[in-house]
Amino acid sequence: MGSFKQAMLLRGEEEMPYVYFLSKTSVIGSKTYAKMQEFYSSPREFYETSLDDMKKTGAFTNNQLKLIGECREKIDIVREYGEALKQGIRMIPIDSEEYPKKLKHIKDAPPILFIKGEMMSKHAPTVSIIGARECSVYGANVAKRLGELFAEAGIAVISGMARGVDSIAQKAVMEAGGYSLALLGGGVDVIYPKESATLYYKLLKSGGVMSEHAPGTMPRGQFFAMRNRLISGLSDAVCVVEAKAQSGTLITVDSALEQGREVYAVPGRITDITSFGTNELIRQGAGIISDLDGFVNDFVNEYSFLNLCENRSGKDKEEIPSKSFLTDNEKLALKGAEEDSFTADILSYKTKLPAYELIGICVSLCEKGIFRSVGAGRFILSEKGMNLKSAV
Repeated sequence: MGSFKQAMLLRGEEEMPYVYFLSKTSVIGSKTYAKMQEFYSSPREFYETSLDDMKKTGAFTNNQLKLIGECREKIDIVREYGEALKQGIRMIPIDSEEYPKKLKHIKDAPPILFIKGEMMSKHAPTVSIIGARECSVYGANVAKRLGELFAEAGIAVISGMARGVDSIAQKAVMEAGGYSLALLGGGVDVIYPKESATLYYKLLKSGGVMSEHAPGTMPRGQFFAMRNRLISGLSDAVCVVEAKAQSGTLITVDSALEQGREVYAVPGRITDITSFGTNELIRQGAGIISDLDGFVNDFVNEYSFLNLCENRSGKDKEEIPSKSFLTDNEKLALKGAEEDSFTADILSYKTKLPAYELIGICVSLCEKGIFRSVGAGRFILSEKGMNLKSAV
């Protein structure tokens, strides 16, 4: 992606309307965005290229070419981009230094983000609070208290501004003077659901709203499933307050586990339908939130340190630890570990060691600070582990 980045550094704001055009076509995902840069040196060059020449690259389907052509004919890109700026909407390409580091490395990271309001600090620990739309009084009270505690601790809270747990937690953050970011299933200028309008304007004042969709995009069902990967991707950990057995909340949990984020769940009464999902997550190995104050204190202690270490520069970083304190099998497990989360079964396939033996090895590596457990029998490399692996 170096060519687009260089073009934007050299020409700055002149390129931005053409970056905006890429988003308005609705057909430029992460893979297409990366492939485009094999053929074009800048977004503007892409915009000015004929459809026939685009077709010759083989990078686009006929349907994509049709939509690109229609978008180019119908939209005055410079004018529309100017209107977005007047509304306080900022655009963050993946090539930009402002693009969130946590999000940049997830699978299918959006090539372009739109934000209205403020972005959280690059160094701030982040947590998402998600749950049932039709939450119980118990769930509402827990969401509210979690939001307040995280706000008081200076932790950025990520959620989806949806009815129920999401909006209750985010309202509590705002009222406690904290920072919260809402990920939307449409454009950042489209309030959905309408009942969240008051929260939306509070977020614009002292938080932010973000979307991978261009301004004016109306919410659709599939967009909400897509945005769930961004909620978890921007978070150090995901807290599930209430969830039905099959729900959108659990889609976010799936994304979190795939991305190597830790998942915590609030236990509920076994007779409540909104507790089925959370109780099952706990049964599968998710962390249990049984003491709200203690949980937030532990989160602050762990993630404030991890974010500090991650953002240290060059000579301030901790020295890469020696491999000499690892057993031969631990070294095999470290070598087989990938950046995404993994299970003992996955490591067994790569290392040829039995899965039952690898479970103990993974636990040992967690105790040595090289792996971290993220729940549901899955592990991820810690910062220390990634440094050690890179030295192999």
